[in-house]
Amino acid sequence: MGKRGFRALSALVISLVFAAAAAGPGIAKPPTPENTIDTPTLAPGAQSIAGQVNDENGARLLALDAQYIASRTAGDSPLGVAQAGALRSAAAETANNLKHAPAPGPSVFNGPWSGIGPNPIVQVARSDGAFEAVSGRIAALAIRKNGLFILGAAQGGIWTYDPATGTWTNRTVDLPSLATGALAVAPSNDLVVYDGTGEGALSSDSYFGNGVLKSTDGGFTWSHVSGDFFLGVSIARLAVDPKNADHLYAAVLRGRGGDRRVSPPIHSAFGLWESKDGGVSWTLIKPAPSTSLGATDIRLDPQSPTTLYSSFWGDAIYKSTDGGGTWSAIMTGLPANANFSAAPTRFSLGISHPAGDAKATLYTGFDWVDTVSGKRQVGRIFKSVDEGASWSVLPTGPDLSRPCSTTAPRSAPTTTSSSPTRTTRTSCSWPARSVTSCRSSRAASSAPTTAERRGRTSAGTSTPTSTPSRSTRTTAPRS
Repeated sequence: MGKRGFRALSALVISLVFAAAAAGPGIAKPPTPENTIDTPTLAPGAQSIAGQVNDENGARLLALDAQYIASRTAGDSPLGVAQAGALRSAAAETANNLKHAPAPGPSVFNGPWSGIGPNPIVQVARSDGAFEAVSGRIAALAIRKNGLFILGAAQGGIWTYDPATGTWTNRTVDLPSLATGALAVAPSNDLVVYDGTGEGALSSDSYFGNGVLKSTDGGFTWSHVSGDFFLGVSIARLAVDPKNADHLYAAVLRGRGGDRRVSPPIHSAFGLWESKDGGVSWTLIKPAPSTSLGATDIRLDPQSPTTLYSSFWGDAIYKSTDGGGTWSAIMTGLPANANFSAAPTRFSLGISHPAGDAKATLYTGFDWVDTVSGKRQVGRIFKSVDEGASWSVLPTGPDLSRPCSTTAPRSAPTTTSSSPTRTTRTSCSWPARSVTSCRSSRAASSAPTTAERRGRTSAGTSTPTSTPSRSTRTTAPRS
């Protein structure tokens, strides 16, 4: 055997010895290189795509990957992949911290409050286009005669408040729709409470509902009673006959799901509906006009239950004196140079019975687009002391949330001191325009007089009364 052959044989023998030694016990393995920690490994049960990728399906996989990333980074200000990852990590940490938050109890409700997240969502304000931090909305609130608070969160269901323990309890967590639009307690039997699902705020994050829920034990348990009525729409307001707990009205308008509009079936047509059997079956008593996408309010005169007041989105305010059989518009005294369909306008209504007045007093609040300038006007409150036959504008008040500047109206103003804040108000007679220039379009609440507040009666029952304003955002924990 030559030298070359001997050397080759020796190398082969040495290789076999080392291979056997590496496989046997007692011999230390060489350290794993540090960079192998990033080596991809297959999860149990997964199949490798090695050898399966070609030009066609490879491009498809890349497209799916790009779609996955885009769905998590898209928006008005697109995020980078690193930013999205950092935000997700921060959110996971916040969620973990929330798990260790103190349990609700008297000490929590009576002590100082501190934010524990999630942070408010920044949204574009309808009034001026500025960014505002919004952390949730209370869509409806009803109070029983015993003082029990029943609250409807925009997308958080129905809650009751126990003043004895100072705690809130969710009552509808097991029901299919948690979006709330309206709550109404039956004046003749306040164990009967109705919930109109689907938030009627018409904002981009208002969600549609699936009909009417009913409670017969004062708001503690709920059941769906309206069958296939009102699927995919929102209920802006409910009104219950003060003498008959099974007789009620519903103001129904377009439903929304995020930025999507919902096209309802026939049993969910926009307009005013009436039920005479406790919400089981319904009759459309006033369809929405062709220029409107639904009813935004319904008020029933508690001292004259056949007198109804309603409003339609982007249209007008109406009155019926025969229980909804016939209707007539009541717009005398409201801005004549207004385009209510341009924005469109949502009219909010309120009713009271001041002591000594034979007729009901009405309030309405809304903003609108001026037909001359084409600009949106800040919301104002109007009042009628003759059951809607005529309206007059109420004076503006200070906007405490944002700076305001006052400009002189066309007519000579008078100033009065408002108690208790002693803020000087400027009052004027309509049609003076641009009285107050504010960044916010929220109309300052002009409450009824002390005599009106003391004199509200409703044939032996309390009259739910409010001074309405245009939709406002309520800063409250998101349920």
